[in-house]
Amino acid sequence: MTAPENSRTKQELSKAILHTANHLFTEHGVESVSMHQIAKSVGIGQGTLYRRYSNKGDLCMDMMKENFEIFISEIDEYLTEGAQLPVHERLSGVMRKMIAFIDKEFKWLGVVHSFHKIEDHKGDFFQSRPYLYLHHVLSSLIKEAVEKEQMQPIDPAYSAHSFISIQSPHTYKQLRCVMGYTCEEIQDRFCNTFIDPLFR
Repeated sequence: MTAPENSRTKQELSKAILHTANHLFTEHGVESVSMHQIAKSVGIGQGTLYRRYSNKGDLCMDMMKENFEIFISEIDEYLTEGAQLPVHERLSGVMRKMIAFIDKEFKWLGVVHSFHKIEDHKGDFFQSRPYLYLHHVLSSLIKEAVEKEQMQPIDPAYSAHSFISIQSPHTYKQLRCVMGYTCEEIQDRFCNTFIDPLFR
């Protein structure tokens, strides 16, 4: 049973809202779930929910941020545990995980964009924590491979930026929903096309 609204701290309430919304969106689809339904399931008034999130787009943005923190932890753990793996394998592994993350998250993007003008956020992504984190991880792996002469001498910063840009959520949605590729096929084709040919 959900704890009463006034017995929870702000942090506990935020977690409860995000957890409940995530569950409802996964079960029923983002478009089908109303803010009223989320508030009712959490056990709070609609006013309380709207004071925190003015619309579903804001809620999805917060949910994506929380999920990205989990993703960062998974990548860090993968790289720590696999420190002895060949660079080729680690680079491919990170990209596969990034593509799997996009597969899980791109369903929220449509809702976010329906509430926010895309132009307003155009430049933001390249200053955002997700971009900066992924750029650092990918460029470090590419630099390591180049220094070990396992890879053709390419520019790590440029290549990392290109990898992230090529596999944007918008590109992913086109590949997945319009062209009909599965997540696994997109992962395989990305590695076969952009990573494997770089290694000697």
